[in-house]
Amino acid sequence: MKKTSGIISTILFVVGLICYVVILFGNDRFLIGGVIASAIGFVLALFAEKGAYKRIGLFGNAMILIVAVIFPFIVTTFFWNQP
Repeated sequence: MKKTSGIISTILFVVGLICYVVILFGNDRFLIGGVIASAIGFVLALFAEKGAYKRIGLFGNAMILIVAVIFPFIVTTFFWNQP
């Protein structure tokens, strides 16, 4: 089960990456799907066995979550405070 969760986490990273690339081309409807896929992939990677799939799942899904959720939240909260 642990190896399977690592593989699924990597697959969800690829799905989240594809959704984020589509967002960059202007279709914002894929944002929530990519974020949910990356969040689930990140949690699955925490329970995966040690190896390449775990590292890809953790690092890749974390990067997507940081770029798509945390970074915009920080920018709009602290730096973009003028109307």
